[in-house]
Amino acid sequence: MKYLTNCFRLLLIVPFLTLFFFKRGYHEPPQDLTANFVKNNLINGQQTAEEEETEETRSDAFSRKRIQHELDMLRNPVTGTIPANVHEMELKVASSIPSKIRSADLSHLRIFGAEELQNLNPYQSIGPNNIGGRSRTLAFDRRNVAIMLTGGVTGGIFRSSDAGVNWTFVSPENEIRSVTSIVQDPINANSWYCGTGEAYTPNSQQEIARPGTVGHGIFKSTDNGISWAKLTATADNDPNNFNGFFDLVHRMAVSPTNSNVFAAIHNRIVRSRDGGMSWQTVLVSGAANNSLTGMTEVLINPNGSKIFAAFSGANADRGVAGVWESATGDSASWRRIAGGLPGQPDSIAGWLPHTKYERIVLGLSPQNKLYVLYKNDKDASGTNPLPEADLFQCDISTNNPATYAWANLNAYVPNEPGGKIAGINPYTTQFSGFNMSIAVKPDNENILFIGGTSLWRVDLAQTNPASKFRRAGGYARGFIPNNFIYPNHHPDIHGIYFSPTNSNSMFTASDGGIHRTSNASLLEDTIRWTSLNNGLQTLQYEFINIFPETSFDFIIGGAQDNGTLANLNAPTFLDHAQLGGGDGASAAMSGFYKTGNTWKQYWYFSVINGYISRSDFTWLFDPATNNINLTSNTFTDISPTGMDTSGQYLTLFINDMDSTDHIYYNNRNKVFRTTRASTVTPTTWTELTGIAATVPAADDLTAMAVSKKTRGNKFLFFATDAGKVYRLNNPHNTAANTTPTTITPPTMTANSYVSGIGVNPRNPDTVMVVVSNYDAASGTVNNVFWSGNATTAAPTWQVIEGALGPLSAQSCAIVIKTSGVEYYVGTSVGLYSATTITGNTTAWVNEGNGMMKRAIVRSLVNRQLDNTLVVGTHGNGAFLSKIGSAVVLPPDLTTGVDVVRNDRNFIRTVFPTLATNNINFKTGSLVGITGINCRVMAVTGQLLYETNVSYTDGTIPLNQLPSGSYVLVITSSNNKYQSVTRFNKN
Repeated sequence: MKYLTNCFRLLLIVPFLTLFFFKRGYHEPPQDLTANFVKNNLINGQQTAEEEETEETRSDAFSRKRIQHELDMLRNPVTGTIPANVHEMELKVASSIPSKIRSADLSHLRIFGAEELQNLNPYQSIGPNNIGGRSRTLAFDRRNVAIMLTGGVTGGIFRSSDAGVNWTFVSPENEIRSVTSIVQDPINANSWYCGTGEAYTPNSQQEIARPGTVGHGIFKSTDNGISWAKLTATADNDPNNFNGFFDLVHRMAVSPTNSNVFAAIHNRIVRSRDGGMSWQTVLVSGAANNSLTGMTEVLINPNGSKIFAAFSGANADRGVAGVWESATGDSASWRRIAGGLPGQPDSIAGWLPHTKYERIVLGLSPQNKLYVLYKNDKDASGTNPLPEADLFQCDISTNNPATYAWANLNAYVPNEPGGKIAGINPYTTQFSGFNMSIAVKPDNENILFIGGTSLWRVDLAQTNPASKFRRAGGYARGFIPNNFIYPNHHPDIHGIYFSPTNSNSMFTASDGGIHRTSNASLLEDTIRWTSLNNGLQTLQYEFINIFPETSFDFIIGGAQDNGTLANLNAPTFLDHAQLGGGDGASAAMSGFYKTGNTWKQYWYFSVINGYISRSDFTWLFDPATNNINLTSNTFTDISPTGMDTSGQYLTLFINDMDSTDHIYYNNRNKVFRTTRASTVTPTTWTELTGIAATVPAADDLTAMAVSKKTRGNKFLFFATDAGKVYRLNNPHNTAANTTPTTITPPTMTANSYVSGIGVNPRNPDTVMVVVSNYDAASGTVNNVFWSGNATTAAPTWQVIEGALGPLSAQSCAIVIKTSGVEYYVGTSVGLYSATTITGNTTAWVNEGNGMMKRAIVRSLVNRQLDNTLVVGTHGNGAFLSKIGSAVVLPPDLTTGVDVVRNDRNFIRTVFPTLATNNINFKTGSLVGITGINCRVMAVTGQLLYETNVSYTDGTIPLNQLPSGSYVLVITSSNNKYQSVTRFNKN
């Protein structure tokens, strides 16, 4: 308890740390960690321009790999496509599964349903509160700008009533959570609209219109954003085919003159005149398009006299590509003003031909200037890097589009002199305009803010290249060396917004949530940002893990475009330390290694494509101040030689909870082992060559789990994206060329993506395996499997999915309690549990409520020592539950796994060794020991007496034993330390 209190004091001194990787690469942080903690409460890593360019050159490819990874996880393995209307289907299924809640509302009537008897788990949000996930929209209440609405692309709708200082989750509990555009009705100001569905990139040439994050229509609020309901007319135009109508809502706008709602959806512009009850197409493409070539845009000027729309220049319909204007929005009133007729071939001088430009975004100034930014056919990387967008200005002050004056402003697309950095400078959007936004400063039409991977202030009054471009966010420049992350900001800018009441108050929506600056008028690149992510729980975890010992609830995990994050005091403390940017993957923490008053700990974390690193921290207890201080750290690349960029999209490794110095690292079909992770180098890993010789080279491992050691044996279970499951016996010491055993369930569909493996901590024969792929009309894809004899030569399996069958099962865990075994499955629409296995009739119940209830549960981990379950969601951060009722597992004395024996810091002394009625022991001062197991054994190994007690001095009674020789074995609760003493009884 003393140590825990001291750690809390440390956290008060050091609220969070931030050690950034560059975008998708690696940064070595400063060595003086303490000074940075105390002075700045964050740590900025440093990286050379050469290292930056090496990493960012591949950023577009990484992004495409992310999309392919999501497709592989979800596609039907037979058809290769994601089934139509799958989200509507799975939400309907989820609604039919009972929730694990207490029916207290009827208890006063003495009416109790089956739910009354459920054993409830108390789930608590553990943030992060200081780091957001990908956001694409922000809106202000015109009457009170302190009321703001935003959301995450997989996180749902959030509302703030205090100008973004705090946020509240307000999404409908049982609905999809893809938020892309939020707007307010200027006339009926209590009415708001929210569009869903994010266009990423086509997942395959065969799928003509599959976006990255499918939406499910438009939602409406009539109580000023407090509650929301889906508009029925937008729910699904064609349940049998994905046609993209309201599954991709790119932008929305509401007329200030008549409350007409316009939505730029896939391949068309639609309008509602009755508050969303019905919709009519007013402008449409006549060709089929994929999710990017069918992108559209809509914008209305402040007085409602002009409505602007845009269709991607890559749209297969030549007749619709470009920019359009209408005074009424009626279908016959639209006139194309750029990108085609009149004035062949493309109406505006310098405008690229059809198919040579792509996504278009629009901006308006109060002075009647329309700005058009489109993704061009250039590449900002390579030997001749060029800005990836063209910029045009149009004077719309007249009422005749034929007389509009256009200006080509390509010279003002950000292209800073003095250094080309692939992925940053010149202006970079990533694939097909994914990161692309523009806004005009309301009080100065010569100042534009243009967002891509970074944010720039562009001064149209300047002609000197050194003056007209100023880095304002994303990746820094100028007062931050080496083009590192801009302080308190985040790259990948999806939206730029000004406060309706203050032209110097600017906000951005990015892959890091919402940020604000109050000094947008500064003409030097010293804009200061404030993160507005407190309660905006939209982080997209890929993996999550927990400190292996029960002394602390340290949480660590990898997240999309936010690297690795750690919570050092869950659930009390909701801010997370950030150890890197880019796309984070597997992560783990070691236990503490104590020497005197010093504790050393190692953190292991990764980014995509195979990179893994180690950080070592030294925690020093100062008896004079009774505080714990973090004194030093180093970061080391420990990727096996040649593996740091050659792996599958999500780098996969696991640590052994029996001994956190044991790590199994995966790269494609290869597995590497180290039993000395704290000192391993790229050249000292051992490849388990028998695995690569068994698993086909085309198959990637997608899940791994290692059992606790029982009866002298351990087991490594692993599986692939080809629907194969394997087992390797005693992976910690078996010969490297040992052939693993194939144990694939016979009813598993070929090419299934195995997303999770759970092993019973008490009995490795009990194993659960889950598959994330969806069913299709052509057949069922079984997604939850269970075996009670998984360590045998030919295990038998049961399909236990029950009601979970149609869902995407993405993670799993097995929890043993004093009352029995519980099975947990994380899905695309929440977390579910079962207590009794009855084959395909296994009954599942929904865990949690509110924000967690329908979240995408991508990762689960349970610490068996105290049954602390950590839930990592892909869009709503992390949650923790103290399930409790943990079973004290007997120590396995056969060989142990790196057990430290007879350390006097654990048990100082055992006496007398010539005993009569009792034998006594005195404990040492180790950290993290919550209890001990004491066994008296015959010298032949027979157990004669056993007790579990707290970690304190104690006495073992011997009067029941006859005279003779015996052994006293005392084992720590974490099975890491053991005292073995031979004694004689008179």
